Amino acid sequence: AVVSTQSGHYGRGGENFFILLQLIILLAQYYHYTRNTVLALVVPLLVPVISFVLTQLPVSQLAVALTLTIPLLALSKILQIKTNFLNGHTGQLSFVTSLLNFLGVVARLFTVLQEVDDSLILANVTSTAVLNGVIVLQFYWYWNVTPPKAKTQ
Repeated sequence: AVVSTQSGHYGRGGENFFILLQLIILLAQYYHYTRNTVLALVVPLLVPVISFVLTQLPVSQLAVALTLTIPLLALSKILQIKTNFLNGHTGQLSFVTSLLNFLGVVARLFTVLQEVDDSLILANVTSTAVLNGVIVLQFYWYWNVTPPKAKTQ
């Protein structure tokens, strides 16, 4: 939404469109497979409406919203890092998914450095890249560790 309201070029707008489309598909699948049919039908309609409303907000309000996402994204990654550390293994966390997340955010970081002159977006992407990198490193640290088997009764 921030890029859409600024004078961004097609590359960023096109990227945002496909991210939005992926979000809609993922949420619809989630609600479909959790047997929440109402939300599976409503989410594909609701997400574009919310996105449109966000693009109508002034840039100053969008900047506040973006600023609030930085600690939320960081917290989600920090909780995963802490859980891995306390468990001494990565459990069922997927190495391939974690690696692709990391590589994707590094590519996004490169794009932001080349095309966007916004310190908030840069802070958001940089913090996500660093924390995703830590999760990938945890796979290296815990590669030969197998999680303990659950006790059966």
